[in-house]
Amino acid sequence: MPIIAPISRTERRLMQKTIHKTRGKNHARRLTAMLMLHRGDRVSGVARTLFCARSSVGCWIHWLTLSGADGLVSLPAGRAPR
Repeated sequence: MPIIAPISRTERRLMQKTIHKTRGKNHARRLTAMLMLHRGDRVSGVARTLFCARSSVGCWIHWLTLSGADGLVSLPAGRAPR
């Protein structure tokens, strides 16, 4: 049983392109994790490959299902300006 909903070919290609163009390492890791899960890898295998916790991969799956690929974008560092 797949862990995430199927991702269309165009969205997968856009994710791969974003991985190569982004300057944020964490954003690239999140997108890579989603592509690995789409390919059929298990959560524990993805976490082991990307050197992160399984709970982090679970959070990323949740963000992807709620907001799509835009939910995996990193927020700016620090507090919001007043």
